[in-house]
Amino acid sequence: LPGALNMYVTAKGMRTSAPPHTDRQDVLVVQMEGAKRWRVFSPPTDGKVKPTADPFARGKGDDSLPLHVLLEEKEGRLGTELLMDVVTREGDVLFIPAGFPHTTDTVEESVGDESDQSIDTDYDNSIHLTFNVDTHVWDLDYLSVRSVALKRNRIEDVLMGPSETNRYTGKVNQLPDDLRADLMDALPLAFLENEASSENESFFAGVAERVKELCAAVNDATNSETVQMSPDSFKEAIERIRAYGTTILDIHRDMYLAAIEEGRLRKAEAAMTAHLKPDASVVMTPERMQRLSLFRVRPFFEQIDTSKKDLERWCLSGATTPPLSSTTSSPSSNNSQLDPNWHFTSPLKVGDEVEADLGGAFFEAKVSQIVGNTYNVVFFDGDRADGLKRDQIKLLNPPVVEEFDTTGLTSKEIKKLKKKMEKKKRK
Repeated sequence: LPGALNMYVTAKGMRTSAPPHTDRQDVLVVQMEGAKRWRVFSPPTDGKVKPTADPFARGKGDDSLPLHVLLEEKEGRLGTELLMDVVTREGDVLFIPAGFPHTTDTVEESVGDESDQSIDTDYDNSIHLTFNVDTHVWDLDYLSVRSVALKRNRIEDVLMGPSETNRYTGKVNQLPDDLRADLMDALPLAFLENEASSENESFFAGVAERVKELCAAVNDATNSETVQMSPDSFKEAIERIRAYGTTILDIHRDMYLAAIEEGRLRKAEAAMTAHLKPDASVVMTPERMQRLSLFRVRPFFEQIDTSKKDLERWCLSGATTPPLSSTTSSPSSNNSQLDPNWHFTSPLKVGDEVEADLGGAFFEAKVSQIVGNTYNVVFFDGDRADGLKRDQIKLLNPPVVEEFDTTGLTSKEIKKLKKKMEKKKRK
């Protein structure tokens, strides 16, 4: 499975080293040094009240996930339950599934009298590694396969509006809890390992049948008109997601191999200069500069970006789009008036769904602030980037082109003019 490895260093005495949040990855924590307290909660159950919240990015960006509300447990508005309150010490391993809120600190609290020196004592500085299993990051779940199959067959997705790009928000969070959990469940562990051959036909047939069952369950839960898709449609979508996932896995492997090779090269260079004076500075040549991780990973992220675009193109190259009704304006007629490069030239506003440049590759984000000619964004996982230029941001949805000249008009005047034109159309 595609994964990532992070290292976290936390000073002792931190009452909140990581505020409550959820992650899109399944995380395996390995405590290397010191100690850290972890509190892990069951997933929030307020999806029906707050469907716009991404269950894999709670407590990030604009979403609030206060600790005191989590601790209210079933009686609170989040409906969570404290599952674990533990301290990891050197050698300990902890598993936290995606979507489970957790928070950490490095302050030890114990009960004792005033002379007890153990009250509120600090743990040692903490170092831990996280091994991330990125199934949801790279669309390796049933919800994504369903979405790909529908898009490929030009069937409207009742769980997503025309302007929505994040499949983990919106109507999916208003489904029955069991159905939502099944949709967001990761694909079977052997999904990328098994080749699409006759020997594994029953394995992939089982996955296809499961996607078909979930599609039917969504239609029932939303009282939607059932649109039949052939078994081959589900099989085709699964094979395409598998090819995409395998490509992502290969890119990850090559990226980590490049890092290992860079480590070996630095060791060799250090050995070659060991005879120099200890205080001799290392000259940062252009060649060395390009080998820094910031620049070294860029080609790999470009490959990932290309793979994502290839998957999207494949989805859109399916059956012919059904004709629009005569009462609906065609998007293509609007788009024909747009700059061909509108993704990177159209004006942006706060709240726009975009893809933003992060180290050379573009990832899902939302515009959070506009400062002069630069833009601040919040990525899907809560990370932020400030001061981006317009060519570093790709607008995902085409802006609506006005059918009349609005130059010099106030927003109030434009609104009145639109109402007049709508009345004329009805007549």
